Amino acid sequence: MRAFIAIPLSKDIKNQIAKIQDDLKEADFDLRWVKPENTHLTLKFLGEIEETEIGRIKEAIKKTADNFPKLQSELKEFGFFPNERKPKVFFIATSRQDYLKSIAEALEKNLSNLGFKKEDKFKSHITLARIKTPKNIDFLVENLKKVSLDMPLAIDELVLFKSTLTSSSPIYEIIFRSSLTS
Repeated sequence: MRAFIAIPLSKDIKNQIAKIQDDLKEADFDLRWVKPENTHLTLKFLGEIEETEIGRIKEAIKKTADNFPKLQSELKEFGFFPNERKPKVFFIATSRQDYLKSIAEALEKNLSNLGFKKEDKFKSHITLARIKTPKNIDFLVENLKKVSLDMPLAIDELVLFKSTLTSSSPIYEIIFRSSLTS
């Protein structure tokens, strides 16, 4: 099964993302939008895992969650990977980057003990779209200046998701949740 660990988004944030996407879809961009119901903040992509690994992965998630308190972040700004000149991914960055990076690093450490490859390139973000070509990107960047991102993001749990790829879009299913400490 294909899996990843993420911080889920509230219904309010997903609704705001849907509104932002709807407003931007009126322009002629060459991108593939992520369905708002599929948006999340990825901490670790696991790739293909065996059913037999799930128990140990849950333990690693719980161990990580038990060491971090809940807190509020905010949607901060729009961005592009790798950059605005050669964009491949359009995203929303969040505040509390250092805190989220600490969670991701702890998760990496706990999972590397299980044989998962460590990654050192974490940047807290919520993917909105994958960019096919940079057509009208300058127009997109200009229009983003008019969009308000005044929305709190609760960082209160870590979730293990199963990801099933389909021809239209992935289907995500929650396998396990672990609350951060109060």
